[in-house]
Amino acid sequence: MIALDVETVWSKSYSVATMGLDRYVKHPDFRVTIVSLVSDDGFEWVGDPRDLPVDRLNGQSICAHNAEFDSVCCRMAMARGQMPQFTPSEWICTADMASWHQLPRSLAGCHKELFGEELNKDARNEMSGLRPEEILGNESFKQYALGDSRACIRIYNELKISFPEKEFLLSAFTRRTASRGMAIDQNLCQQYIDKSKAIMAEVETFLPWVGPGGGEPTSTVAMAAYLKMQNVEPPKSTQEGDSELLLWKARNPQYAPILEAMTRWRKANKARQTYISMILRVRPDHRVSTRLKYCGAPHTGRWSGAGGLNFQGIPRDEVEGTSAKKCLTPGKGRVMVSADLSQIEPRVLAYLCGDFDFLGLVRGGIDLYEAHGRATGLYNEDEPMKDLAPELRHLCKARVLGLGYGCGPKKFGQVAQALTGGKLNMTDSESRKQVKDFRNQNPKIVELWKKCEDHIREEARQTPDCATMICKSGKPIRYFNVIEDTKGTCYGGGELTGQKVRGQGRMKLYGGLLLENLVQATARELMADSLLKIEAAGLPVVLHVHDSVTVEVAESEGQAALDLMIQLLTEEPLYMPGLPLAAEGEIKNHY
Repeated sequence: MIALDVETVWSKSYSVATMGLDRYVKHPDFRVTIVSLVSDDGFEWVGDPRDLPVDRLNGQSICAHNAEFDSVCCRMAMARGQMPQFTPSEWICTADMASWHQLPRSLAGCHKELFGEELNKDARNEMSGLRPEEILGNESFKQYALGDSRACIRIYNELKISFPEKEFLLSAFTRRTASRGMAIDQNLCQQYIDKSKAIMAEVETFLPWVGPGGGEPTSTVAMAAYLKMQNVEPPKSTQEGDSELLLWKARNPQYAPILEAMTRWRKANKARQTYISMILRVRPDHRVSTRLKYCGAPHTGRWSGAGGLNFQGIPRDEVEGTSAKKCLTPGKGRVMVSADLSQIEPRVLAYLCGDFDFLGLVRGGIDLYEAHGRATGLYNEDEPMKDLAPELRHLCKARVLGLGYGCGPKKFGQVAQALTGGKLNMTDSESRKQVKDFRNQNPKIVELWKKCEDHIREEARQTPDCATMICKSGKPIRYFNVIEDTKGTCYGGGELTGQKVRGQGRMKLYGGLLLENLVQATARELMADSLLKIEAAGLPVVLHVHDSVTVEVAESEGQAALDLMIQLLTEEPLYMPGLPLAAEGEIKNHY
């Protein structure tokens, strides 16, 4: 194993943070200035990338802290003649290893938590705006780069034994998926940019404070000042769907169009920025990298958005007549095939709490939300609920997705409204009744809240530095530096707080939250297993978001790919026998 670190030219106006990796390395100013190598056999080297000792790299395993950045920079540097060609056997990312262990993702943060030693990163900031020869000629910068490689290989050696082989595969899979990317329809992107801009201009006419010397279209300060001039108390929130905002609009119908215009402007502007980001990140092969952050949510292991363009945040529906999904297309003669696990979290929750009567109904083909209604005595008719009692189905959906983790009455009212697209609106008393009824009708879930909290409480008393829950798959969920406040009481003990990333931020730990973490981590494990199986079957994954996965295949292979994906997604996991899984999918000419 050999650790590699590259230093590159950067400035406030030219950096990965502001441009994204693909645009950064495509820029004419891109230049690798220093490379450092540290091997576990004692070899060390730092210097000009043109003098890189590639004999130490060919066919070797390379670790880097943010392997995607270093590997992409090396490939571009080789393509531009800035360093000699080399081909390693694999790249391993120690930042990913750190995240899975719920350590800080940054090199300095991880190193400090593992070894109690500070890494001075001042040199990196001092390189800003310097010419390549100024960076290469500075001995302190070389020692800084060498120090990063030393830290990287030290982290690798510390974590490699406890980092599962499956996670090595998923880390590499994440980078491979990003490198495939998706083709992008730049003409359609530009049309949507123009359309969004026109919509923004149109709705600005409804905002009295916009104009020369006025406020920004979405300025809540300017909005409040205008309304107060009209002797109208401004709303506390401008968030679409907020229950208090809905009441405010009902009481002030004359001014409701102003708030609606703000919402439309905000949506159109966000969509416009997405289309601009897509175009700016187009690669020479006319594709855009579909980057995700491995273990972006470290405690559950789920991926998150990365690279300045959040593919997990792309809206499902059109926004003001535009669609980011339609801009992402397959290559000529190819199709996108997408499939997703159906209602995976409620199934996992029922399995973990032992509600096999409910799972039996689901396995028998009954709609999951109807199954909840039948299992809890809310529905006993022969006809399907969605046909005979659609409003009750909305309620069952809200209960299943909103109350399993200890949601209180006020929050449940908001969650129910959001989950049903505004079709379910409850008064405070109705929300309180639903919460009370759910807990009475689902004692196994309530008991599991208590078991989770009791477990972490006992773990913390034994090993307060790190209390752990273990998923059925064997994946640990860690809570660091857990503290129990003995003044309060909750399930027979004091309030618990801890850290989901070691050394960073504290959060309350209670039964519902702990169970939610356990369910989400388990769902992640099921999806991760499926992703590896789909990839191993020869289906090239181009993006996966939450519980869905998309591959790109030849048009003639679309149906076969979909059938195989659903088969692989619904295979019963060995560590959760009897869990009924379901999946559905479609074949499309865009994402």
